[in-house]
Amino acid sequence: MADLNKKTYQQLINLLDKEVSIYVRNKAAVNGWCFCYTCGAPHPVSEIDAGHYISRRYYATRYELDNIRPQCSGCNKFRGGEPVKFRMRLVEEIGEERVRRLESLAVMNGDKHLPREELIGKIKEFKAKNKEVENG
Repeated sequence: MADLNKKTYQQLINLLDKEVSIYVRNKAAVNGWCFCYTCGAPHPVSEIDAGHYISRRYYATRYELDNIRPQCSGCNKFRGGEPVKFRMRLVEEIGEERVRRLESLAVMNGDKHLPREELIGKIKEFKAKNKEVENG
């Protein structure tokens, strides 16, 4: 692994985004396929996005696994993430209390950037999680 301390802040964000996306999609995959969280359509893992209920611009929830689910490009990009459907499904899956926790985190912390050390720690964490998922 390249020395993470030498990477720019944006390079760390990009790397962490990639690792989290791989994890979310592969964790939900069955035989290389995922179902879109908001419309239910099946797609190959390679064609699915890691969609966020609360926008990625809110760093406090950007990497919270409760906030991220597999979504097709249609729902995630072209229909703005389908936040109403996304929230309804999240409440069914994880409960109102955890959804409100996400919403509170976003409101309280706004778009404050995460410290470099936290990004580096999360990159290492998700690389390890991806190896676990990969090794089944």
